[in-house]
Amino acid sequence: MKKVVTDPQKVTRILQAATDAFGQLGFVKTKTDQIAATAGVSKGLIFHYFGNKQALYLDTFKTAYQRIYAHMDPYQWQDAPGLAAMMSAAVKYEMKLQLAFPAEYRLMMQAYADLPHFPQPLQHQIQQETQAISVEANRIFRKKIEQLPRRQGISVDDIFSVVSALIAQQTAVTTQLIATGKYRNFEDLKAVVDQMNRQLKIVEHGFLPD
Repeated sequence: MKKVVTDPQKVTRILQAATDAFGQLGFVKTKTDQIAATAGVSKGLIFHYFGNKQALYLDTFKTAYQRIYAHMDPYQWQDAPGLAAMMSAAVKYEMKLQLAFPAEYRLMMQAYADLPHFPQPLQHQIQQETQAISVEANRIFRKKIEQLPRRQGISVDDIFSVVSALIAQQTAVTTQLIATGKYRNFEDLKAVVDQMNRQLKIVEHGFLPD
């Protein structure tokens, strides 16, 4: 946001309207006129506060993530006894957050789909933001892997690479399912979570008989 004198209530209304619009229509199709009308402000005020549409999108994205992050409690799932159990608990917990902040999650998922279509400066900025989010998630996963017993010769880096690839694949599937609008609670996605849990147990324990 530009360094100007602002009305906090109007800023809140603009960001909320932008969250809804960008999340539903994406960056390209969203019009600032629509955001202004929904927020009950003039289009000129939006540009006065934020500068341009790209800056508004970036501030909206950051605000959406900050709202979600402020309500996160990693201790709800970090202390699970193993990697598979931790990931299952984490996914269930994230689903609860997603139900509590549907507009914010919809925006963040839409951002991944929009990424190739962003103007170059915005694409770079969003990539930086999403990378920071991934770094924090990876830190938590790696810490859990370091706590697990390992066979001799197997490194944390190797385990982390395998687990990250599995999680990335399942995250892509889950994102596509949620984007259809048919999956609105944890029970709808239970089959995906169960599949990931089974696959992570294979990583933890192997697939050959004892």
